[in-house]
Amino acid sequence: MNGKLRWGLAVGVVGTAVLLWFVPNFALRQTLAFTLLALWPILTGVFLFEGGWLARMVSAGGLALLGQIFVALLVHYLPGEPPRILLLAGMTLVCLLPLFFPAKPLPKLPAWRTKYGWLLAAALVLFVLLRWPNLGYKEFQGDEGIIMARAAAMLTGDDAELFLHQKGPVEILLPFLLWGVGGEVTEFWVRLPFWWASLLMVGALVWLGRCWFSPLIGLLAGLLFALNGFGVAFSRIVQYQSFVMLWGTLAVVFADLYRENGRAYQLWLTAVFLAGGLLAHYDAILVLPVIIWLVWPRFMPISRLAWRDWAGGLLLGAGLLGLFYVPFLLNPNFGRTGSYLLGDRLGGSLLSWSGPQLWQMTVFYNSIYYVAGMIILLVAAIWLKNGRTYSRVAAWLYFLVPLFFYLFIVADPRTHLYTFFPGAAVLAAVGLVNLDRWFRGRGTAVLRIGYGLLILFVLASALYPFLLFVDMHVERQRNWAELRPAGYLTNLVEPPLFGLFGFPYQAGWRAVAQLPLVGPIASNEEEEITNVYLGPAARTFCPDANTFILAENVQDSVPYDPALFADWDLQYQVMVNGRNTMRIYSRQPVAAAQTIEAGDARLWLGETAVAQPTYTPSQSLNTFLGTRGNDEVQLIGYDISDTNAHPGGEITLTLYWKTLTPISKNYQVFVHLVRDELLSQNDSTPECGVNPTIRWEPGQVILDTHIIPINLDVRPGLSVIKIGMYDLETLDRMAIEGESDNSLTLTEVIIKP
Repeated sequence: MNGKLRWGLAVGVVGTAVLLWFVPNFALRQTLAFTLLALWPILTGVFLFEGGWLARMVSAGGLALLGQIFVALLVHYLPGEPPRILLLAGMTLVCLLPLFFPAKPLPKLPAWRTKYGWLLAAALVLFVLLRWPNLGYKEFQGDEGIIMARAAAMLTGDDAELFLHQKGPVEILLPFLLWGVGGEVTEFWVRLPFWWASLLMVGALVWLGRCWFSPLIGLLAGLLFALNGFGVAFSRIVQYQSFVMLWGTLAVVFADLYRENGRAYQLWLTAVFLAGGLLAHYDAILVLPVIIWLVWPRFMPISRLAWRDWAGGLLLGAGLLGLFYVPFLLNPNFGRTGSYLLGDRLGGSLLSWSGPQLWQMTVFYNSIYYVAGMIILLVAAIWLKNGRTYSRVAAWLYFLVPLFFYLFIVADPRTHLYTFFPGAAVLAAVGLVNLDRWFRGRGTAVLRIGYGLLILFVLASALYPFLLFVDMHVERQRNWAELRPAGYLTNLVEPPLFGLFGFPYQAGWRAVAQLPLVGPIASNEEEEITNVYLGPAARTFCPDANTFILAENVQDSVPYDPALFADWDLQYQVMVNGRNTMRIYSRQPVAAAQTIEAGDARLWLGETAVAQPTYTPSQSLNTFLGTRGNDEVQLIGYDISDTNAHPGGEITLTLYWKTLTPISKNYQVFVHLVRDELLSQNDSTPECGVNPTIRWEPGQVILDTHIIPINLDVRPGLSVIKIGMYDLETLDRMAIEGESDNSLTLTEVIIKP
């Protein structure tokens, strides 16, 4: 690379960063931010690597994304709100770093017409059609809402969020980074880096198939994976899976290159990409057996082992992992993560059988035709030989290790079985080439039949994920019995209950977020969604609401009592694409209900609108419950509706709890109205039964409302309110220092005639 080109690239990168700093338009900011994140690193990074254009671009893109993640992580470790200038400077530095290294000569540009150009074009067209359209249509769902809330909290100065997350930090750090430099985001811009990682993943799989077998098998592997429903779904949401597959595949590719060439940088990049996969999720460990198999010959003979290369690789990988996992292991919340993995996922035993769950999830995300075709191609890969022995073994390990892990060890695999589909795609491509050879030996007529079946297989396999994930006219997953794709055989009467991601869902929350609603607001929609779209608006799960938002066809509905708003007025009817999606009821009288079409609504979200608001109780306290360092909470204050009441009325008390340590048990909160005896009480799981203490996170402030009814036969006089917590199983109360009965007297209440 000559000096002029080097300087030109540097000026382009710096100019993009300067423009990003000064432009006021959020859409343009996010465009420039994505350019720094994904596009400029490709242009500057292709000079670092050897090989063809595909290998260079995928390597540069994957390494740059990992570099941007570490920029976000290191800036987050600074106390307080992260400086925007540091995030932007870090992104710029990642783009510029390749220019400081000696450049490798670029290969010739590929000819417009190549032997398998049509196959490459087909794979790209399928990828775009199944992953790009309507990328920003659906609203944030479930885990996406959690990720966005954590990223927003980090941007407002919360230093604990990464260690409260029970997964790797990558899926939070990317929104944190783009949000931090761009100012405000929409669903499209937050999902775009995950789409980009999926595109790089297909390229990495093409490269891997080429390394192990042939260019044709590589392209076929990319084509088959482009059709995969899990790959489609996870390219369209804010979650870690695309990064696990991308960096895991790149780690395998560079391990294969190290086996062939023995160059130190190839071993080091294997360690770097494996570390990146593990920072995305623990699933990445499943490629380790493949890597060990590939690099094992370089151990022999032991007397000639390149100790410095191996020490450098191990130190580099461990160091990158340690930047996050060392402080995470030292965090008190890690114990909760361990129990989640060992108990909820592994089921508490070494061996399990998850065949029915695995089959159910596989044939829901993919058509039965795709699954049947992949099984046939995998069988063809068994019986017909292709490639070198070591590459065949590596390909089978790439497929079978995650398959067996989630089939025989994990009790509740859910969508984690996505991990064996990259290996399945490579092997299926081998089987397809072998079947092609078999058909060619049977004459032209048989060959034409074979190609006809292949075309039908591709079309049927592509249409199914298009209908489920891309087509937004209907939401089939939530209306499966009536709207499941016609012509596709299935034994699923209903979709799986848990672990459903990537499916279209829009209830109209973008439009609702801009309505003048009177709080507190209650809803049957899960808290992960309302936290993002309702922002700092006061919300409740209790009967003290002034507004109730009733969403139709909710996947994970919050329990509610229809009697609460039975006599309220309908204030808004929300519609999306002609469908009734929400009804909003108001406790206050409404002259006439308004109908809102929310399908085209757009909402730019700032971090302060999504981060948990700062709560200030009207009556401040500083009382600690529990044992120091173990199941400890702090009562920081309370609100009370009135300290004067009358028989037949009620008192509304809101307690402000702050969690100090992870809570290992489900505690009930008791609120007692006491004179000489117990006059009335409200004992319940916090927040009117929906937020058990075992879900509380250290540092979180919980607004816990209790409504205390006063019976008609209560005599007038002075009473007191006592509160506390007790173990739901043993009924033992949490300790309160200085209180012999472990109950705290909050305030006096006068019962008037």
